[in-house]
Amino acid sequence: MVCPVNPPASWWRSGLAVLVVLGMLPVIGNILRNGGSVSRCEWDGQVVRLEAAVTLELVGRNVTCCDVRCARNWLAAHSETPNRIQVRDEHGGNPIDSADAFFVRSAVVTNRINGNRWHVFGDQETALRHAQESRGRLMRGDEHPFAGVRELER
Repeated sequence: MVCPVNPPASWWRSGLAVLVVLGMLPVIGNILRNGGSVSRCEWDGQVVRLEAAVTLELVGRNVTCCDVRCARNWLAAHSETPNRIQVRDEHGGNPIDSADAFFVRSAVVTNRINGNRWHVFGDQETALRHAQESRGRLMRGDEHPFAGVRELER
């Protein structure tokens, strides 16, 4: 009869430690790749690219969304009204008050994950040119993506 050999207790602890370290590698890699902190969209959790970010300034806090579509969804789902909405110019990423920005809705998708087709521009000429080149149109008046809160920004 053959007696089963039991490995020493230290072997089990070493094996468990190796498994824990291997399980933590993806988490550690993500932290190192992203510099330790990543800004995530308040609506869908995507990583926020600075050039497309929308910031909703509320009383006591700011809400950051990855693009216009997520910001509109967040506003529709929450009763809070922002004091100010800041968007970023598609050409250069400069921050602009949404009341001063020009928005184009076009066939060009800026975010494949959520299907965002809103484009933000700091000047009307660039917005009109984009609308003509991309089968889109400049959204004015009630079609402005933040029409319900624009009056608060002035």
